[in-house]
Amino acid sequence: MALATGVDTTALTVADMSRALGFYRDLLGMEVVETKGADSDWSPEEEARWHIYHETVCGIPGARIQAVFLRAVDGTHLELIEYKQPRVDPSPRRRLSDPGVAIVPFACNDSAAVVEKLRTAGVEVIHDPVRYVLNGVTSYTTYLYDPDGNALCLFEVVDKSS
Repeated sequence: MALATGVDTTALTVADMSRALGFYRDLLGMEVVETKGADSDWSPEEEARWHIYHETVCGIPGARIQAVFLRAVDGTHLELIEYKQPRVDPSPRRRLSDPGVAIVPFACNDSAAVVEKLRTAGVEVIHDPVRYVLNGVTSYTTYLYDPDGNALCLFEVVDKSS
């Protein structure tokens, strides 16, 4: 019997929500669907409940967060979380080979154009798209880092009959 029945929305901790939204919303084109915490339309009671819930579930005393839920064109979701309290200095960016590094994959079209746009915007792209064929499927893969050093992967399927 499987203990996990699926993978839910991926969440990333960010140092600065405005900067993260500049990347995920403005550059990658994801849509903001909900905001919790700062800048939300919640009443003070609803916001207090959210902080208490997050403090309890994550075990971080005094946790005060802002969370933004984003939706990609295909309907998948990403959650961004900024800790307003406690404030912690960002960790140094970890290498892709470091244990514990998570890589968030993004589907894309025309990865060469996407990579060029990201580089022009100053994003750290590790390499140009690499062609890969597996089980008759041709794809292009590119690894990069978001502004907080989170590892991302762009994945473009170009031909399923190679």
